Amino acid sequence: MKIAVRVVPNAKAFRLEESEKGFRVYVDAKAEGNRANIALQKGLGKLIGMKVFLLSGAKSRDKVLEIEGSEKEAIDALRKACAAARAR
Repeated sequence: MKIAVRVVPNAKAFRLEESEKGFRVYVDAKAEGNRANIALQKGLGKLIGMKVFLLSGAKSRDKVLEIEGSEKEAIDALRKACAAARAR
């Protein structure tokens, strides 16, 4: 399933938020030498328990990701992760 996200590099900690505009991912890596993209893929994959691939936006904050699995599974996992982050 393809999904568009907005990435905020150099955050204090990795986290995922959902808003009216879509999903926003905060990564704790700097946007230098592809570090933020790697942190995005690894962190989001670990958070939702699915493989995540970067399709486009390697040099942009707006990215398109491919999440392995069905659309329903991926959206449910993303929303569950957002809800868990809000509950903390």
